[in-house]
Amino acid sequence: MHEDEGSTPDKLHAMLDAIARSEPAGGSGQADVGRLKADAAKAADVLVEFYGDAALERARLIERRSPQSHFARMVTTEIGRRGRLPPRS
Repeated sequence: MHEDEGSTPDKLHAMLDAIARSEPAGGSGQADVGRLKADAAKAADVLVEFYGDAALERARLIERRSPQSHFARMVTTEIGRRGRLPPRS
């Protein structure tokens, strides 16, 4: 699926919006960090589902659009950690 830079599938957009709103406002402790890591892994899964090999590129685009978002950086890192993605069937 190749879309122009500005478009995002509705399911993906809604999920990213919901997670972005869940970022903690300030140091609520270790539980928030764990939750953010889990949410980043879920977001990475959705990006991989929609974009396959282009997921890392899409994550970097989201990160560039939200340079202050720690969560966006976490998602990009999570996808990068996975290495080469398997071919989509």
